[in-house]
Amino acid sequence: MKTTAIRPIRLPMRAPDDLAGFAKILDSGTIDPAAIVGLWCKTRGNGLRNDFTKPWIDLLLRSMLAKRLGIDEAAVAEQVPILVSGGSEGPVSPHLVIWTRGQATGERGLLAGVSRIEIAPADHGTAKHRDATARQLADLMAASNWRADDIGLVIVRAPSNFEDPAADPAVRKQAALGVAEVLDGKDANFASRAFVVARHDGPGQQIFVLANGAGGDPAYAVSHAVLADPFDSPSVAAALAKFGFAASPQLSPDQSKRLIAAISKGDAPANGTIRGMPHAMNLDNDIAMHRHSRAAYGAMIGSTIGHGAVLVSGGAEAQGPDDGGFASFIAQVKPEGSKV
Repeated sequence: MKTTAIRPIRLPMRAPDDLAGFAKILDSGTIDPAAIVGLWCKTRGNGLRNDFTKPWIDLLLRSMLAKRLGIDEAAVAEQVPILVSGGSEGPVSPHLVIWTRGQATGERGLLAGVSRIEIAPADHGTAKHRDATARQLADLMAASNWRADDIGLVIVRAPSNFEDPAADPAVRKQAALGVAEVLDGKDANFASRAFVVARHDGPGQQIFVLANGAGGDPAYAVSHAVLADPFDSPSVAAALAKFGFAASPQLSPDQSKRLIAAISKGDAPANGTIRGMPHAMNLDNDIAMHRHSRAAYGAMIGSTIGHGAVLVSGGAEAQGPDDGGFASFIAQVKPEGSKV
C-alpha cells in the first residue's frame, strides 16, 4: 500500500495509438516516469468484450513505461494501475490522464492511494469477493488516516473469468458492494463513488483511490455526484460547486479548462423509461445499450463541464442507484506550486 500527493495531466488522443504527446512529456523531462502512479485512458472501439483496442493500448502504455523505467511490462502492470475504457460515442473525447506525484504540503489537497490483493478464482463475483474488497479498502483508509468523506473515487480493477461472459456483471456488483459497505454504510445497496472494471489477467485486484486530505497537492481536489438518471445535471452542478465552480448552466471557459478529469458510470434505465417517458436504448438491435448510455451520460456531463473529456463507462452494477450512476471530478482549485 502507498499514498502520495498527486496531480493530473490530460492529453488528447486523435487515434487509439496516439501516444506521441505522452512520449514527448516523458522524453522532455516534463514529468519523471518514476513519478507516475496511475494512468487512465478513454479510447475508441466499442467498449464491449470484443474491443481489442483496450488491451492493445494497455500494452502500448506498459511498454512505454517499461522502456523508460528499465523494468519489464509485467512489473509496470503491478506497480501502476492502468484503466483503459473503450467507446467514445457522441461527444465523448478520447483522451489520456496521467496521474503523477504532486507537490506535498501540510495543506489539504489531492492524494492517491494504491493497493493490491489476490482473490481466489472460486471467490470471483461472490460475497467473499465483496468482503475482500471491503477489507482492502478499509485497510488502505486506515493506513492513510482517511475518513469516508475524504474519498472522491475508488477505481477497482477486479479479477474475472474471460471465458464466462456472465461472470463480469457479478464481479462488478460484488466489488462495488464492498466499496459501498465501507463508504456508504453496511446496508447500502450501491456505491456512491466506485468505478469497477472486470480484468482478465489473473487473480490480482488493484484499487486506485483519490481523496482529499492532509499532505495532498493543494492545487487539486476531487468531488463526486450520485446521478439519478442520464438527465441529472443538477447533481453534476452540485458536485462542481464544491470546487467553487458555477455551472449555470455550464462552467465558464476558465473553470472548464481547470476541470481536468471526469469519470462516470451509468447504464440505460432498465424499466424502459426516463422520468416517465419511454426510451429505446435497451431495445436497439443495431447499437448495444452500453454505447447508447455512454453517449447519453457523456453528453449530459460534457454539456455541464464544457468539454468532452469524460471517461464514461457502462457496466454500472451497484455503481450508483438503479437506473442511474455516479460521476467523480478532479479540478485545479488553486495555482500550481513547483513543477513535477
